[in-house]
Amino acid sequence: MSTGAGRGSGRGNGPGAGRSGGGVDTGPRPDRDPRGAARRERAAAARAQAAARERRRKQMIVFASVLGIIIVAAVIGIVVQNSRQHSKPVVLPATATGQDNGIVVGRAAAPVTVDFYEDFQCPVCRQFETTTGPTVRSLIDAGKIKTVYHMMSFIGPDSVRAANAGAAAADAGKFEDYHTVLFANQPTENSGGFSNDKLIQLGSQVGLTSPAFTGAVKSGKFDGYVAKVADSASRRGVTGTPTVMVDGKTLSQDQLLPDPFKAAVNAAG
Repeated sequence: MSTGAGRGSGRGNGPGAGRSGGGVDTGPRPDRDPRGAARRERAAAARAQAAARERRRKQMIVFASVLGIIIVAAVIGIVVQNSRQHSKPVVLPATATGQDNGIVVGRAAAPVTVDFYEDFQCPVCRQFETTTGPTVRSLIDAGKIKTVYHMMSFIGPDSVRAANAGAAAADAGKFEDYHTVLFANQPTENSGGFSNDKLIQLGSQVGLTSPAFTGAVKSGKFDGYVAKVADSASRRGVTGTPTVMVDGKTLSQDQLLPDPFKAAVNAAG
């Protein structure tokens, strides 16, 4: 006991007392070194950032995989739909006598020809119809313009069904009235709102009740024609709807309002 105490006392009085005895420690210790603490904080922040980047990378891989599946499914659906349309014979509606077999409304001798590329599901087309449609009809009635309608079908199956029904209405001589009704009752895109039954019901509002019309809607009689219209529009450089051409010149979006549209027609003829 006394020997041990002596050894302890000796260490306390020697050069190592500050390290192992009860004296004041003047040497740098890791937890008291500001620069060391800063390095540890930077290292921890770097590890956290690396972990966050790895989590984001894994999330992006999962997201890309899911998105890729969705895109592939959508492309397959479009390809299948197009192949079905192209497999059907091209039957032209009676009034499809314009460029690329567009549906003509107005006097053949009108001095100005206006081409409309529209999709019955397109919300901007509906806006154009609501805003400028009355001006278009007044110019048709005045014999100022001949209109040629190319009903597009790129948004989805509802577009195809509506375009087919529009062609059936044209074949019955009721395209202009039916065109107005379809845009006035436009459903949400790809909601199934333009089912065949709904298209037939809307047709009845403008007197389209014949077995020929209802049969054409149900059978997709003009699906081949609808596909032909899309192909012809693509070859003409049409990439969106609505596209409006006055005597072959494409109008800007600003010219689709009533006054600028009328000015473009007056300048052409």
